[in-house]
Amino acid sequence: YGNLDPIGRIGNSSPPVVAKDVVIVGPALVIGLRANKENVKADIMGFDARTGKKLWTIHTIPRKGEPGYETWENNSAEYTGNAGVWTSFTVDEELGYVYLPIESATNDVYGGHRPGANLYSDSVICADVKTGKIVWYQQLVHHDIWDLDIPSAPILVNVNVDGRSVKAVVQLTKQSFAYVFDRVTGKPI
Repeated sequence: YGNLDPIGRIGNSSPPVVAKDVVIVGPALVIGLRANKENVKADIMGFDARTGKKLWTIHTIPRKGEPGYETWENNSAEYTGNAGVWTSFTVDEELGYVYLPIESATNDVYGGHRPGANLYSDSVICADVKTGKIVWYQQLVHHDIWDLDIPSAPILVNVNVDGRSVKAVVQLTKQSFAYVFDRVTGKPI
């Protein structure tokens, strides 16, 4: 789902998902070029499928006063952008959760201007479809400086753990890791 900006550069946008009468959309923005320090913040939003009314917004780069803002040292959350979803969302209709594979923040391969862990970049976020409330998250790369953000949609599976079936979410990465979490609690399996 690439799109062209006015001068012909490819941008990122994740395909929208409809679940529980909520249309979930990610950003459509110019990619974080190698030399830029700033870009648009790539919030995720949910809209009522019947009325079009915006229901919620997830700030993938926390705003001042929100949890995680302190992980963007030297006020770097004020000017840093991206940290959106450029691949697909995954929804668990039964639980009513959407799983968001969040990309890296600007710029993809240099982070000297944004010290700190940079929450929620390079994270899997589990959010309530109806409210947008973050249920849990796992940051897979803290302070990404190598463009190691998440390249694929989360995969929903049931796994056997000590003889019992556990609803899990598997997140594949550019490092060839497969992270496996309990999709209800976010606890690593």
